[in-house]
Amino acid sequence: MNRICRVVATIAAVAVTTVGSALTSSAADLPPFSKISEGYKQLPVSDQQAKKGLFNVWQHEKEASVIAELPKNFAGKKFFVALTLSSGDRYAGLQSGDWVVQWRRYNDRLALIAPNLDIRATGDAESKASVKRLFTDRVLLDVPILAMGPNGGPVVDMDSLLIGNATTFFGSSVRLANSRLFTVEAAKVFPENVELAFEVVGRGGRLQTLHYSFSEVPSSSSGFKPREADERVGFFVTSFSDLSQYQDDETKVRYINRWQLEKRDPKLKLSPPKEPIRFYVEHTAPVRYRRWIKQGVDYWNKAFEKVGIVDAIVIEYQDAVSKIHMEKDPEDVRYNFIRWLNNDVGTAIGPSRVHPETGQILDADIILTDGWIRHFNFNYNDLMPQLAMEGVSAETLAWLGSHPNWDPRVRMGAKESANALRAKYAMEAQQPMAGFAMAQADPALLGDDEYDGLMGQVSQKNGLCMAASGRSMDLAFARMNWGLALMADEEAEKKKEEDAKEKAEADKADKDEKKDDSESKDGDKEEKDEEAKDDEKSDDDKKEVAKTDDEKEKDELLDGIPEWFVGPLLADLVAHEVGHTLGLRHNFKASALYTIDEINSDELKGKKTFTASVMDYCPINYRYEAGDVQGDYGMIDIGPYDFWAIEYGYTFEDSKLKEILKRCSEPELQFATDEDTSGPDPYARRYDFGKDPLTYAEEQMRLAQLYRDRLLEKFVKDGDSWAKARRGYELTLAIQTKAVSMMSNWIGGAFVNRDKKGDPGNRVPVEVVPAKDQRAALQFVIDTSFRDKSYGLTTEILERLGIDKWLDNGRGGMSNEATWPIHDRVLGMQASTLTLIMNPTTLRRVYDNELRLPAETDALTLPELLNTVSDAVWEELDQPCPDDRNDRKPMITSLRRNLQREHVQRLVDLVLEEGQDTAAYHPISNLARMQLRTLSSRMGSTIEKCGNKMDAYSLAHLTECKERVERALEAGYTYGGGNPGAPMLMMLMGNEAKSPSNED
Repeated sequence: MNRICRVVATIAAVAVTTVGSALTSSAADLPPFSKISEGYKQLPVSDQQAKKGLFNVWQHEKEASVIAELPKNFAGKKFFVALTLSSGDRYAGLQSGDWVVQWRRYNDRLALIAPNLDIRATGDAESKASVKRLFTDRVLLDVPILAMGPNGGPVVDMDSLLIGNATTFFGSSVRLANSRLFTVEAAKVFPENVELAFEVVGRGGRLQTLHYSFSEVPSSSSGFKPREADERVGFFVTSFSDLSQYQDDETKVRYINRWQLEKRDPKLKLSPPKEPIRFYVEHTAPVRYRRWIKQGVDYWNKAFEKVGIVDAIVIEYQDAVSKIHMEKDPEDVRYNFIRWLNNDVGTAIGPSRVHPETGQILDADIILTDGWIRHFNFNYNDLMPQLAMEGVSAETLAWLGSHPNWDPRVRMGAKESANALRAKYAMEAQQPMAGFAMAQADPALLGDDEYDGLMGQVSQKNGLCMAASGRSMDLAFARMNWGLALMADEEAEKKKEEDAKEKAEADKADKDEKKDDSESKDGDKEEKDEEAKDDEKSDDDKKEVAKTDDEKEKDELLDGIPEWFVGPLLADLVAHEVGHTLGLRHNFKASALYTIDEINSDELKGKKTFTASVMDYCPINYRYEAGDVQGDYGMIDIGPYDFWAIEYGYTFEDSKLKEILKRCSEPELQFATDEDTSGPDPYARRYDFGKDPLTYAEEQMRLAQLYRDRLLEKFVKDGDSWAKARRGYELTLAIQTKAVSMMSNWIGGAFVNRDKKGDPGNRVPVEVVPAKDQRAALQFVIDTSFRDKSYGLTTEILERLGIDKWLDNGRGGMSNEATWPIHDRVLGMQASTLTLIMNPTTLRRVYDNELRLPAETDALTLPELLNTVSDAVWEELDQPCPDDRNDRKPMITSLRRNLQREHVQRLVDLVLEEGQDTAAYHPISNLARMQLRTLSSRMGSTIEKCGNKMDAYSLAHLTECKERVERALEAGYTYGGGNPGAPMLMMLMGNEAKSPSNED
């Protein structure tokens, strides 16, 4: 008989059946506990030093069933219910959030209630009473009371509570396919917590393990002192509205999230803590990586020593061989674990559980995955749109929703999915913030969605962290680097050996000629010759030793990568996630501390970190044939910002807090975080590098060209599939897209400072990016996207971009064509680039910046921006008439014709846009109309002047574009007078199918 049915039957058999007695139920009306608990065995407390657990738990000896007795004094107490999806999901092991709950009895039932934590009153009794009446708690679910337990507390069926209501707890990430099938995987009772885990049948019949951890929320008066948050330094916060206060800056209360660290001996300048933050490395972590995990954790102890605590963080290893710490469960909230998931996903997160009233961090875990170390298998149609959309704002998303041909997600997506993608993003644009990830965050499962730890929670925590995701692509580039660089080294070594052999032969011949003379020398000379021979032998021995050392170093590989290279990168990643568990948020301005030349210098290498914080997403610093010094590949420690943040969060001297914050204007302490990355500040950027990112971008393009030059001869080895050439070339396109996306953010940009009035330096909150820097960025974007040569395409490469033809779940399949789609790929990048520099958000920022600056100050203006783009796109119109052009050698190449047609359509869209959402649309539309008039005139002059010398492609293209522009200008006046509609657009594009340019 089903467990729940059996319990119900038992209750029915012994309960009073009259309605009146049910409504006035008391302990006497409920079945006796002895009846309910038949066949159950009480679980002992798993602590030899304590006899009493958080609450009593009984498990049935034969059936998968658990009942529990709540504490007698449960009323009014708050409990944590921490959730973990332990197995049966690619992200299994991630925290699935937590609930703060209270129990309330309603006759013979118990309601589980989520108390209101967002709005409170801490002042007078009248405001407390009002807030309590207006902002009430929320009932999550209710369950029947089975009996009153031996200690006087209500007994509930945990199966019914936790399995029957799994979706209530876990959200949409858990849907049970069959609630009748389940087993109890774990049931443990501890003095301060209870751990229960059930294996259930989830969505699609897949087995999953749901882990519940119950613990009592500590009293807010336990001695922990909350610390106010400040926007100048980045911490996760616990926030609420205090409606007993009437000043704006007092109504919203924000505390930083931090651990309670106390000195063991307050008299000592440097003391161990009363209780350290202790991390256990899960036994699943590969032994070969464990020392690097420890190194990343240990970095932070230096920062705590600055505030007077030694060994603030302790790390221990769980080991399956020695059995040490194997009794500890990673899901047990008493322990902080560093977990390792083999899920082939490049991610890492560091979530924590926080006191909802004070911000005290109670426990934390770090999740590392293996995906970033594995070979980087990517889908072009997924990766490229992601790179192009980096930093795109909600305003731009709204524009893309109604202009899908501008959308990089459509233009770079799979062509067979274009209609589905247009529909998807049009629908998303109707959602709050036009589908922007921050507004769509779902905290049900931390770590699977961007911003899921920041939104919709009283206490923020680290959710999806993309440090490992970016690192996985960087490592793919590094593998290409090693493949090319090591081959170059081998060639150099081979040439060196050949030169040495030739020299030895020449020396031997020379010695033979002088043999007779050598024999006539005296004894002293012979002795010198013997010494020389000994020296030569000694040198040969040294060379042999050196060679052995080199070979040994090459043999020290971790998963195909030199340990000295990948080990510090793992330590860097671990340090990043540990920072999150200490309360720190991302700092995406940290990478702008030094120039590229300073980063790759003897002054910095091995001595200082090349960014201000380990909390940034920094690419691997790899130089090849550029500069004299190869700097550190990754962070070698935490940075100066990290020391400063820990000082603010954990200093014991509250009187120094204001002075600590006053340092915010120092170059090492600049701060910008996740919500800033879609704003105007070009330094608030993920995956950028250096104070001079243009230099970094130029170096990246030199690397891309190096890869392309050596792709066929060096990268693809004998026996390799030619699909490797396609993957390698598309990786270079990824480098190119990253560089263009990064530098386009400088156009219309403004540096944003978080300083407050009176801070040293008297910096203003908004500083427009100098015009010369914007122009340089614009020129880079043009040179890197609009010129045919920037793609490095040759017939030799194009005919060798093969594909693996496996009809399975691999990367081949039916959707990938064997012939690489040249024009679609290049046009996708060109179109995305036009979107990045001509979208209304960028144009509005340029327009607004003109007014921010005095009239006598140099500024990048809207007319200059549009003219520069037009001149670059249509530069063929200014060239002399060609004499040797034909259809095989056209005046305007096919790639450029596609770009020009795309540019015309962008201007047409800007002309026809009603633009009711922002005032900048009107001058933008006017200037676009002027651009079209000028283009029409220029195209007409070129056709008249060079028509007889033009190839058919170029002539047809210019003729069609001129006609389109003229019709758009005519339609624009009519269109602007009414609502936009499809019939006008159909009229405008009606003859497009007949244009000869469609052959491109």
